[in-house]
Amino acid sequence: MPRDPQLLLRGFGKLIAIVVVAGLAGAIIGIGLAELTGGDDSTTIAPVTSTAASPAATQTFAPPTETQTTAPSTATQTESTPTSTTIEPVAPVKGFKVPRIEVISALIAPVSSDGGTRLSVRVRVTNRRGRALEAEDPVLLEGPDAVPLASDAKSAGGAVRKALEPGETASGSLRFDVPSAIAQRIRASGKAQLKIATRTINLTVRAE
Repeated sequence: MPRDPQLLLRGFGKLIAIVVVAGLAGAIIGIGLAELTGGDDSTTIAPVTSTAASPAATQTFAPPTETQTTAPSTATQTESTPTSTTIEPVAPVKGFKVPRIEVISALIAPVSSDGGTRLSVRVRVTNRRGRALEAEDPVLLEGPDAVPLASDAKSAGGAVRKALEPGETASGSLRFDVPSAIAQRIRASGKAQLKIATRTINLTVRAE
């Protein structure tokens, strides 16, 4: 049965309209679903980067440098120490020189009848000091014992018993009457000492 062409065109137009409407609706629904479920596919959210650094991360605390300064102790320890006295040597007088004593001979005689012994010493004295040398009687020494010059032999001592001026030289013969005990010790040792002109010198005694 033949159909009306206008009806066919209207039905075809409605169909196209329905298809277009359906396509639009499907597209809208798809976009909505994509926004609801697939937002991550189209939008990348960058992680929030904080520009404010943590104080602990930005501030570096160096450990304090400790400088230990050892101060001298103010406490003083006082120790009691024994006091000692030091005797300083006396400085020699400028230009001072000791007298020169030259022993020419020292002889001891045999034992006399009274037990004593004569000991004779010949000497030469030179005053090298810058001032006069005072007079002094010589003395014979043996250990702790001292024997003076024989009284009758002082004149024989001559100038060595008198004061000597600077640079002056004198010679003399000295005689000592030595007791028996002292004489025995001198003979045994062959030694004695003579104190003369501010000096004490050693003697080598020989038998006459």
